[in-house]
Amino acid sequence: MIKKLLLGVAAAVLLATPAMAQLVPYAGVDLGYGHADYQPNAVLPTDAGGQGFAPGLFGGIDYNLTQRIVLTTEFDWAWTAFKGGQRLGARVVDHEVTMPMNLKLALGWRIRQTTLQFGAGIGRASIETADTGTGATVAASASGASLMLGFRRDLSARTFLRGEYLKTTYGPVAFITGDAATLATTTQVFKVGFGRKF
Repeated sequence: MIKKLLLGVAAAVLLATPAMAQLVPYAGVDLGYGHADYQPNAVLPTDAGGQGFAPGLFGGIDYNLTQRIVLTTEFDWAWTAFKGGQRLGARVVDHEVTMPMNLKLALGWRIRQTTLQFGAGIGRASIETADTGTGATVAASASGASLMLGFRRDLSARTFLRGEYLKTTYGPVAFITGDAATLATTTQVFKVGFGRKF
């Protein structure tokens, strides 16, 4: 399916005439709320998800293929603290996901003043684990694949409101809980934002 989508985007780029193509940079701020889920494993047998607010910044470039089809490349960054914890007897293991960044490629379809978007990308975040059993605190960066669904609503020729759902699955991160283990994390964030085109 992804292969067909990429082929479709490539065909649209080839068919677009220079008069129809237009690059439009933009930037803005957003506020989100989301949660993190941690995959259980042999050492930590339960899932202890965390949640919290996710304010952030975004910036990107729209490439107008036609009057209705737009290809978007975007980078966004959020200030998050998705905290979760697991209790194993008297032992507590805490997790926290902070500072996620995403680079996304999205295809949009304009319907009057609204643009519906679907995209994919790569994400990176810091995942920190603290273990009261060993006294160890381990922080590591994790990367993963992102999927995005969203929309924009034009307020004027230069400003817009937007909503977005972003799901990122991060690869396993090694941490210490008495035995060597890994922790896989998935985050889901819902955002609303305000942007300006330049």
